Amino acid sequence: MNDTRLPWLSRFPMALAALLAAAGMAAAQTGAEIRADVPIDPFVLEFDAVVAACKAAVDFSAPMDAVRPLSAPAGRQQAPYSLDDLLRLAAAGNPGLKASAAAEAAAAADFSSARARRLPTLKTETTGTYIGNPTDPISIPAGSFPPFGPPNDIVIYEGSGNSLYDFKLVGDLPLFSWGKISLGVDLARTGLGAAALQVRKAERELAVRLRADWDTLAYLGRAGEVLDLQARIGERLVELAGRSVAAGFTTQAELADARISVKEIEMERTKLDERQDRLLSDLASMAGLPALYLADLDLDVPPAGAPRWTEEEIWPMAREGSYDLALAASQLDAKRGLKRLADKEALGLPDIGLHVELSYGGSSLPFFSQGWRDDDDYQLTLSLGASGSLMGNAVKHAEAARAGAELAGAEARYDETERSVQAFIHGAYLGIRLGKARLEHAMLRQEGWAADLGQKRATIRAGAGSESEYLSLMLKALGGLAEAYGTLAEYRSGLLSLEAVVGGYLN
Repeated sequence: MNDTRLPWLSRFPMALAALLAAAGMAAAQTGAEIRADVPIDPFVLEFDAVVAACKAAVDFSAPMDAVRPLSAPAGRQQAPYSLDDLLRLAAAGNPGLKASAAAEAAAAADFSSARARRLPTLKTETTGTYIGNPTDPISIPAGSFPPFGPPNDIVIYEGSGNSLYDFKLVGDLPLFSWGKISLGVDLARTGLGAAALQVRKAERELAVRLRADWDTLAYLGRAGEVLDLQARIGERLVELAGRSVAAGFTTQAELADARISVKEIEMERTKLDERQDRLLSDLASMAGLPALYLADLDLDVPPAGAPRWTEEEIWPMAREGSYDLALAASQLDAKRGLKRLADKEALGLPDIGLHVELSYGGSSLPFFSQGWRDDDDYQLTLSLGASGSLMGNAVKHAEAARAGAELAGAEARYDETERSVQAFIHGAYLGIRLGKARLEHAMLRQEGWAADLGQKRATIRAGAGSESEYLSLMLKALGGLAEAYGTLAEYRSGLLSLEAVVGGYLN
């Protein structure tokens, strides 16, 4: 999951401290003197709107919507994109998913290769030779052994001729391997299952990351509106502080501090823009697009929502559906299979197989030369063979010991993964509960500020009070709103992390 925390929000109180101090000095001027210049109603309307929007987002009444899975593209997606559009684009164009799919295809090929080891193999061998000085015929002439004969020439060897042909059709069939071939097939099947798990894990995590970045961008958009309003109010307070300097109520140093604080708000806005750009780049990369801009997205701010399960309910689901646990279990199965295979190989038991060979060797070209069958230069050979080590194999014994150690390591890693998932779930729920408490606290503070602002507004309308004090309090309340949006992003990230943990259970 991408980190959706917004560290810049925590620095708002520091950025506003000097500004509020300088503006407070301007409170010595009467509300009647300042109220005649600039009305506060435009700020009030915008302030009420951003507060209402934040309160609507801090809603825990309904469980968070389920993360939608990746889906096949339905036609050509064009901007502005919805979240479903990006999910479809990611399913078709994400480079990471393509790599995972290629790895699964390679594992499927390995599995087919392992199964093929049970089948007979058939191969051919063909050679043709031209002899420049062929061997002459060898014979015993008539009358070579008088008085016994022979009466006629006896041909012992008719000669090789200028051509020599060799043809072989060779077949091999494994008959008995002490289960080693079956173990190899099982290992390849385990590898294929692990590769398929990796694909589903990548798809689920991609969908969760897309949702997290999408929601964070929506919250950042609202935080940007708060910052923009803060900047305008800050400029107004700087203007009031300048008037206080002119009237002799504050010093130039205090006015400079106020201006620096406004500049710091602008810097926070720049940091927010940079964060948005990085999230947009991440979204574009995940969706397989060259680039994305805020105008390309049809963003909608979601309510905070509540967890879809209790902490007690989610652990059985995670134990069954966690891709991390499933992959650890797959690795454990593979190590067990490798241990069994290494133990069998260490025994040196002979593999038994059948070898069949049909061959021809002679000066006549089979099927084309006349009388080639009469030469009787072809033969059929059937062989039953065994291959193994009589005294065992020290190297294989060492490999078996290593396989046992690796199996023990895999068992330990599985236990560690199980504990890590449990700890992650517990930590996620702690973070969710803390985030909810912080958001509820932030909304209570907004209610308190709203009451104070109402009193100050009534005082100003009555001809007393100070616009500076009023706007300073409004600025403080806006800082609380900006922090609340940062907390919302963290809270939402915690909810989405639970979706990733139980991913396989939901498919």
